[in-house]
Amino acid sequence: MNQTEVHRPKIADGIRYPWYYAIYLHTTAAVLRSIVSYISGRHEGFDMDLVVETPGLGAGTAKISVCLPPAADDRESGTTPKPLLLVAEGGGFVLGQPKDGRHIDRMISDETGAIVISVDYAKSPRYEYPHALLQLYEVLKWALSKEAQTKGIFVDPGRVAIMGNSAGGNLTAALTLLASFTAGPCAKFREDLGQQFRQVLQVLIYPSVRCNEPYALRWHEGDEKVREKSLPIWAASLMEASYLPPYVDKEQIFIAPLLADTALLKQLTLPPAVILTAGLDCLKYEAHAYGEKLREAGVQVSAKEYPKAIHGYSHYKKDNKDYRADDVEDTWKRVCEGLKTAFQE
Repeated sequence: MNQTEVHRPKIADGIRYPWYYAIYLHTTAAVLRSIVSYISGRHEGFDMDLVVETPGLGAGTAKISVCLPPAADDRESGTTPKPLLLVAEGGGFVLGQPKDGRHIDRMISDETGAIVISVDYAKSPRYEYPHALLQLYEVLKWALSKEAQTKGIFVDPGRVAIMGNSAGGNLTAALTLLASFTAGPCAKFREDLGQQFRQVLQVLIYPSVRCNEPYALRWHEGDEKVREKSLPIWAASLMEASYLPPYVDKEQIFIAPLLADTALLKQLTLPPAVILTAGLDCLKYEAHAYGEKLREAGVQVSAKEYPKAIHGYSHYKKDNKDYRADDVEDTWKRVCEGLKTAFQE
């Protein structure tokens, strides 16, 4: 596979689901979204909430929530460029809001000195592939612009990291690939980020990187204990069906990053990766495989599996019955250490 042969992700149209299945997807997604939003609690802890114009993507705008780091010392001005962490929360491309990780974003900003921008990207089934991916790209481009500076956001374009969990991990891996092309139709994405742009890290937390194949197939590849604790087939299948309707060609690296072969990965300017997985989650197998491909391509990969953790563990709090303090604390310690090292280098 050569990077000049890879087509740009584009919004398309074609054969859709029967009306009754479409109603099922939209109704179930709305119900799940309301339940998860209620469980997540109030939207708080961010320094600002803004709206970024994304013409032709989603509803035409994307809401973002921003954490600004404290000044390193008295000599630092508010206009001093800071590293950036762009965050895509998980939720099967259907759920996922900045407030889901508000306590995490605040902690990371304070610990690493980075500006953290969490994106409420376009959700399926209303907005299918590649709305979410391209919207995240537009927010990234905006964060590096003079317009962002008018809002008090001064980013060092040479110190950018992207992070996501689950479906957000998929979008993180896909966006990282998209911003790494140096030739062919996709090269313009990197060019439009400016000559000084450099992504220094990608953080993939139990990412879904094999969406070209049905979740049910991937679920059955695990042993009985893994299957028992993994996301139920009905839920994950509904989410992926919402994001990838029948007309979408699923054999694309921006849908399933695991499809990118080693030859292609070697041609790209890919940053190091931190890959964290849950031992009782069938998505760990594809995450391990992707990490191995990155290593074969010469990309530095730091990986850790938490044997007794389940999907979603990283965002659990003390009042959750599946909360494992050691796993959660070690996860975010590793993430912060990885970010600080990458930002310093």
